[in-house]
Amino acid sequence: MKSKKIKILTTFLFLLPLCVVILAAGCDDELDTIKNAHGLVKYFGNPSVDGCGWMIEIDTVIFSPINLDVDYQKDSLKIVLDYEILTSTWNCGWRTPGYQQIEISRIITKN
Repeated sequence: MKSKKIKILTTFLFLLPLCVVILAAGCDDELDTIKNAHGLVKYFGNPSVDGCGWMIEIDTVIFSPINLDVDYQKDSLKIVLDYEILTSTWNCGWRTPGYQQIEISRIITKN
């Protein structure tokens, strides 16, 4: 009887850390939603006359930032930013489909 309890306890003590490792590894995807990149601020014209406003180019892909601070609204400004790609798009001008939107969590000018 004592031997059976020891086997159960040993199995439990082995499986507990294993489960913790597996569960912790599954959380990495949530941390990867924030990306870091070098980008270029671009002005795509006034939205009230079919322009798209301020956009950010990252690796030849154009994104529409939902929170670009006015201090960084300068055409051809080189930046480094942390951002999250959102599920929403910005439909502007004649473009269909719209530009993927991003939310900036940190931004600095690039020297």
